[in-house]
Amino acid sequence: MRMAPHGLLAGALASALALVCLGCRAHQPARLFPPDAAVLRLALADDVPTLDPAAGYDTASWEFEQVLFDTLLRYASDSNELRPDLALSWEVSPDARVFVFHMRADARFTNGRPVTSADLRYSIERVLNPKTRSQGVQYFLPLLGAADFAAGRAAHARGIETPDPYTIIFRLDKPDPIFLHKLAMPFAAAVPKEVVERWGDDFARHAVGSGPFMLKEWLSGQRLVLIKNPHYFIPGRPKLDAIVALIGVNEELQWLKFEAGEIDVSSIPPAEFTYVMKTPRLKTLTIHHVTATTNYLGMNCRMAPFSDVRVRQAFNYAVNKQKLVAILNGRGVVARGVLPPGMPGYDPDIGGYPYDPAKARRLLEQAGVRAGFAPVVWLTADPTMMILGQSIQQDLALVGVDLLLKPVAWGPLLDAVREPRAVQLFLLGWGADFPDPQNFLEVLFSKAQWGANNDTFYSDPKVEELLAQASVVAEPARRYALYQQIQQLIVGDAPWVFLYHPVAYVIRQPWVRGIRLHPLRPARLDHIYLAPSVAPRGTAPSAADITP
Repeated sequence: MRMAPHGLLAGALASALALVCLGCRAHQPARLFPPDAAVLRLALADDVPTLDPAAGYDTASWEFEQVLFDTLLRYASDSNELRPDLALSWEVSPDARVFVFHMRADARFTNGRPVTSADLRYSIERVLNPKTRSQGVQYFLPLLGAADFAAGRAAHARGIETPDPYTIIFRLDKPDPIFLHKLAMPFAAAVPKEVVERWGDDFARHAVGSGPFMLKEWLSGQRLVLIKNPHYFIPGRPKLDAIVALIGVNEELQWLKFEAGEIDVSSIPPAEFTYVMKTPRLKTLTIHHVTATTNYLGMNCRMAPFSDVRVRQAFNYAVNKQKLVAILNGRGVVARGVLPPGMPGYDPDIGGYPYDPAKARRLLEQAGVRAGFAPVVWLTADPTMMILGQSIQQDLALVGVDLLLKPVAWGPLLDAVREPRAVQLFLLGWGADFPDPQNFLEVLFSKAQWGANNDTFYSDPKVEELLAQASVVAEPARRYALYQQIQQLIVGDAPWVFLYHPVAYVIRQPWVRGIRLHPLRPARLDHIYLAPSVAPRGTAPSAADITP
């Protein structure tokens, strides 16, 4: 999934704090927040792109989608172990082509209607429908009849069977050893057909799911308000009454609000990180982990001169990745390839591109790129990303490239990079959706993903051949050996400048408990609670506001 610059608890780039005020949390207007209820207060630099699970494919969207909606399976709060969600139990055929799920009967959408197998079939077929323009379509194309359904030749994908309201069966046209993980993605979340059809493309603004929270208010550029689902099927969840995320709060202002006790969780700005980590009372409030993420400088392989592999390799040699990690106060691991550490199939011996500006200059000369070449790099209008962009700008200046920075908002950046000839260079990150190399190597580098997730528009026949072979191999050693071979080819072709794997940090107020950073996903907000012995009197939506 696309990694937002510093998703609240998701962890791409971390940020900040100078001093922590352990005093009272500022009160919101009584209209929304009467006393004696638990409200988690967050702040976001950019607006959330969407709350429609068929559309969202970034950490900012998934952070909230995963508490508004349910899938058949979900991950444990702090590991890659799959757990039941809407499913109670399941069976998988030995050839990994048939998956049978037995669903719970006590799950309800927040409009009061039970969640049934027909809802899950509708939700996945909605992803397959070209009119939805979902980037999740590739995960469900192996279903029998998916192509016929997508082309309008069938009323349903015959690979999805619903023999009764609480049983659903998936049949695939080829083995898929990781199909269970795909069903844990928000793309496979249950949505109510009648609500989707009522609102159409505006469903994201009127999202109805069956998760622990429900959407109360989304004012673009101002705030997002989620409130507790009183009918959630897991007893005692959620422990919060509401979540309020202020929108349009930059990194520095987030920290000031955290310092004043106005928000409960924050990132740690680079300028303050060293101080925080050297101050014991602050360090104890931090949480961190190495993310299953690779941050990179993407190069459009269909736009000259980046259509020349020598230019792409030159940029890899020209950028000092270790300097980037130093700018981040060590909150990263230098990337030598596509896959992050900890990902199955990760190759610790892959060579990558060491910093070698002399070699970069020679390659640029061989490719006919003259001094003064001035490409434009698109990046988010975020202080940390700008600092990193300026560092890369300085490195490229040493080899005769006058890099221009184009800072934009998160949503427009995602839209622009999908256009074949709109963006030469871009700074992005990719976090794993599930623990398998396919999620990086096929999703980001296959030709089938042009205009979807392959934003470099890279393609290689040998890579395509090996991707097809690897996708159906279940035996781990053979599967990962094929993916290591694929990665070697991609690294040689250099569609990315491989930068670093982030180490994510967040800091919480002392009354905030239960935050667990996940290796793959944004942290689940429904695990969080406010300690009554520490927190001052909180505030939460009134009874009138809680009424859906």
